[in-house]
Amino acid sequence: MFGDDDNTYQDNNASCHRAKTLKTFLEERHIGSMSWPANSPDLNPIENMWRKWKKMVHDKVPSCKADQATSIRESWSRIDEEYCHSLRGYENGYGGG
Repeated sequence: MFGDDDNTYQDNNASCHRAKTLKTFLEERHIGSMSWPANSPDLNPIENMWRKWKKMVHDKVPSCKADQATSIRESWSRIDEEYCHSLRGYENGYGGG
């Protein structure tokens, strides 16, 4: 697939996101999968941001579409830079930096 390099497929290991065709594709090409616990947002920092943002949006119940759009924009603007930088700390525990 990519020359002679050894390749490893990385996903969140949730069976609901993995098609049988993908499994067959990987097996036919002898591509291994990374051991990765299902439903592990701590391994993907952006998931923690999305969770926080969705909670902020869902905490307000809009009365119409326009209010919903306003709520989405306002919620996004309330996620401060310090919180975003705190998510980068997760990288250090998994070899990033």
